[in-house]
Amino acid sequence: MHKVLVVGGMVAACLGTAQAQTLDLHGIGVSRDVPCKGLDVIVTGNGNRFRLTGDCGQVEVNGSEQQVSFGKAAGLVVTGVKNRIEAERVTGLEVSGSEHQVETEVHGNDQQPAQIAIYGDSNVLKLALDGPTQIEVNGLNQQLTWRGDEPQIETTGVEHHIQQD
Repeated sequence: MHKVLVVGGMVAACLGTAQAQTLDLHGIGVSRDVPCKGLDVIVTGNGNRFRLTGDCGQVEVNGSEQQVSFGKAAGLVVTGVKNRIEAERVTGLEVSGSEHQVETEVHGNDQQPAQIAIYGDSNVLKLALDGPTQIEVNGLNQQLTWRGDEPQIETTGVEHHIQQD
């Protein structure tokens, strides 16, 4: 009976792993093309270059000096220092840390406006806004350039540069 419980536990553990649906990409100085296959992606480390292909779930970029490009994603979260992200389209965006460069289209709709939150210091965002969008700018010296639909913008902090392209 003990063997049956162990096997059952192993099957449950394997099923739990299969349901995690996350690609973990990490390293130092790694350069790779990686298919998303609709999965969430977490990038960590320093100085990596990842090109994600296909549609992605949530994309998280952590660490420093990462260069990540991808097509469409459910959302994008960027933390750390000096990461550069180029994406075709996301439905939500959160940037914290400092000196990031983010360029993407952000898509919202009448049922769910796109949410953008910017924290930290000296981040540079170039955004194309498609549909209703709510933007929160916090911290110090954030640079936001946008084009497309007029967003709702709230600011706290100092020395932000916000302009329509």
